[in-house]
Amino acid sequence: MLLGKIGWTLWALLPVAGLAYHFGPGQRAYTEDRAADIIEQARRLDVAAQGAQDAAYQLHLASLGLRRNALASKAPEDEAAARAAAIKEDEAYRVAGEAWKTTADKLQQAQDMLASCNSEKTSSIRVAKDRALVRAGRIGEGVGDLETLLESLAEAGQQESPLAAKAREEVATGYYYGARLMRAAGKPTPEWRAISGSARQNFRYLAETGASVNSNTADLQKNLELVLNLEQSAQEDLMAKPLPKNSPRAGAEGLGKIPRTGKSKRPPRKGPDARGASGVGDIDSGW
Repeated sequence: MLLGKIGWTLWALLPVAGLAYHFGPGQRAYTEDRAADIIEQARRLDVAAQGAQDAAYQLHLASLGLRRNALASKAPEDEAAARAAAIKEDEAYRVAGEAWKTTADKLQQAQDMLASCNSEKTSSIRVAKDRALVRAGRIGEGVGDLETLLESLAEAGQQESPLAAKAREEVATGYYYGARLMRAAGKPTPEWRAISGSARQNFRYLAETGASVNSNTADLQKNLELVLNLEQSAQEDLMAKPLPKNSPRAGAEGLGKIPRTGKSKRPPRKGPDARGASGVGDIDSGW
């Protein structure tokens, strides 16, 4: 009789246990499965966006060559060809920018879902979303969110984690793209130099600590030299060089809208900077 009562009690508790699992670990597993489907969609969108970016870059190189020919020859037919190429180039970068924005929107969906169940995967998806935003030309928005993430990681004692290194490399890259675009757009020197300075500080930190998970030390050193080259080059020399391969064409205006929390945006110092502004030779464009 007692065993029967115990059995009925356990049977009655089964729905309670089921509900506890559903609203606990079960809900998290279900949400992460749904997010995984969205992440896979975002991955395919990322591949398509990269293809559009590559196509735009090839048109950029062709357009740059035609502009050089037109400047040298002053021939009307060469100038017409350069203008036609510029129109195609602008359209290609517009298409690429929209493709990156679509990718970022899809990753935002995944980030929101993962955040709702406190998934540890949330931050890595956040970095991927901000990377896509930067490439879409929403540089201020993407870099600003990455800076906020880095602050959160530092407060949690994870400033040297692989995730922090990945976020910092995207921050540095976004600042470099922004500074280059700002200078090409004729922004005042103090404005674009403030942005290039942020790129330089972050690349320097990554090169000195070897913290990057995406690049080796030599690549990081080259990126640092690219920033120095940007700061030293004459305007006409800079305009004659291609943009970085994955740089957007839009974004110079957005750099002034980076969220500010009152905290310093400088990365931690690792000793005196031995790399002065002099002595850097001509650096290949892009990376």
